[in-house]
Amino acid sequence: MASGRRDHGMEDLFGVFTVRFEPSGKELRVERGMLLLDAARRAGLPVAQSCGGFAICSWCRMQVLAGSENLSAVEPPEERLMRRQKFADGERASCQAEVLGDVTVTTTYW
Repeated sequence: MASGRRDHGMEDLFGVFTVRFEPSGKELRVERGMLLLDAARRAGLPVAQSCGGFAICSWCRMQVLAGSENLSAVEPPEERLMRRQKFADGERASCQAEVLGDVTVTTTYW
């Protein structure tokens, strides 16, 4: 396939996508709208967090390696956090980023 996406047939039509976690090699099929934070935890990977998902602490930041267009748009709370904590290009707060398609992410602590 030219797009690089694997064909999952009917699952994609109903909003089920793959989140890959590097370098762990784990991947998980999740429903559209699941937070990256929840997907990582469901995959058994540790994700730091102290703010309860309110875009305050930045501990849950992840680097998006592929598929950034398949995450929800950055909303004002996350934008403020990204600016305040000086996120690098391609980093997202996993407590704010919803999965809308296939995506591959990493962190500094996996």
